[in-house]
Amino acid sequence: MKVRIARRAGFCMGVRRAMRLALKAAETSSKPVYTYGPLIHNPQVLALLERIGVRDLHRSAKAEDGVVIIRAHGIPPREKKALLSSGLEVIDGTCPRVAKVQALARKYSREGYRVIIIGDRDHAEVRGILGYTGGQGLVVSNLRDLEQLPPLEKYVILSQTTQDEEVFEMLSREILSRFPGGKVINTICHATHVRQESVRELARSCEAIIVVGGRGSANTNRLAQIAREEGCEALLVETPEEIPLEEISRFRTVGVSAGASTPNWIINGVVERLAEHRNPLRRWLRLSLYLHLPLALSAALLLAGTGLWFKGGVHPPGLLLVFLMVFFAHTWNSLVAREILALCHPYKAALYRRHEKILVPLLLLGFTLSLGLAYLQGPVVFVFTALAGGGSALYSLTSLRRLFPGNRPLFVAFFWTLLILVVASLPPLWSLKAGALVYLLVFYQIFYQDILDLLEDGFLGRESLAAFLEEKRALKLLGLLPGGGLILNAVLFLSGGSSYLFLLPLWVYLWFLARYLGKKPLGRRLILEYLSLSPSLLYLLLGFLARGF
Repeated sequence: MKVRIARRAGFCMGVRRAMRLALKAAETSSKPVYTYGPLIHNPQVLALLERIGVRDLHRSAKAEDGVVIIRAHGIPPREKKALLSSGLEVIDGTCPRVAKVQALARKYSREGYRVIIIGDRDHAEVRGILGYTGGQGLVVSNLRDLEQLPPLEKYVILSQTTQDEEVFEMLSREILSRFPGGKVINTICHATHVRQESVRELARSCEAIIVVGGRGSANTNRLAQIAREEGCEALLVETPEEIPLEEISRFRTVGVSAGASTPNWIINGVVERLAEHRNPLRRWLRLSLYLHLPLALSAALLLAGTGLWFKGGVHPPGLLLVFLMVFFAHTWNSLVAREILALCHPYKAALYRRHEKILVPLLLLGFTLSLGLAYLQGPVVFVFTALAGGGSALYSLTSLRRLFPGNRPLFVAFFWTLLILVVASLPPLWSLKAGALVYLLVFYQIFYQDILDLLEDGFLGRESLAAFLEEKRALKLLGLLPGGGLILNAVLFLSGGSSYLFLLPLWVYLWFLARYLGKKPLGRRLILEYLSLSPSLLYLLLGFLARGF
């Protein structure tokens, strides 16, 4: 069974904007945070909002003080005016494209036009647009509604932003044929158009399509309907667990699309569940990522590579020591902060909740073994290992996690670098050069994974540098880091000889890796995460090449 992913799926710009406004308000406001109705039509995301304290105003009794966020669909002006005079701080999360339709409705109604809105009569967006028509608005959802229209002379036709393009064109033609002379303004969002066209493309090459999204989402249901109209079997699921695997297995090619209110972490979960059904090995690869085993291996490879490049004393016990320490530090902090982790990695957090009784003794055993290995390396390594292990364990137990915005990649890179330098036992001058190189490589790797988490559309905390910088600036910084590597490479070359020229392919590779991540490919989380571990392997391989010359 082949799995194909729609070229456009998941959060639209307006939904992502509203979600980030909600997260920012929850992090920065000392007052209660509310949404004016469900922020978006996705139960799983709304449940996460509840967990960070963002609640529906309509379900909260006596909300006299706090912050209220207007949903992406927008609201009627009368309700907005009442909110502004309620004493609550109002943040307008209305999608800019919806706001444009509202402005058109207000403009034409003031000029004496009747405003015809083609859309779902009971949809929040349509109700909001109607409020801007000054009582001059009419809604047409289907052909039957045409029979209820009064005689029209001066009128304009607008659309719900998530309406089916073909339905809009068909109903517009029918209205114009009955009442000539009207204006037609296609206000369907371009992202909606692309999303619908991508489903039509999928339907031509797939036997079945899984549409991921809330059952109460109009645009999600519309995507499923479009797939069926194209003669393709369509299944609508809200979570990966709802996929009928045995039923899906009879199809040779399955497509995956998603509504505008579906976060990437759910879409990726659906794709991964299908992939794991075909290849059970992927499940073990995913579990090893959850336990940070490849990450720990990456740290050991960095130590081995540093030994080759800077002639340090690296032995198998040292490699195992670094592996165990990184495994302990990362997995312990994930376990302790699993409730925070659930906001951006729900499936990973669920694993930690289920297996806490196994993980705690396993982590303690790993740390004890690392102390034993450190003792064999000498008193300096032993004392450092004990202090570093204790310090890393406190990160999620204390206020260190929230010390300043974006601290996690900086702290992790510092921890790894010190650990590798101490275990490698380099001379002071070599330690300075190696430290700069290792810090840059570790920072790149951890920041890359931080951006991966941001692209999942989860709720990242104050410690996330990617969330602090936001998507565009974070991707730009990641792309600039290889340039810093080239400068460092020049310094190493001038001070240490021609062998450092062998590092040049590493910086080129890191640049291409950043470019690939910038394309934000859906359904490839597993591959992208393993790719983040590849720089340390390349660093080691280039070290072997340099040693041979």
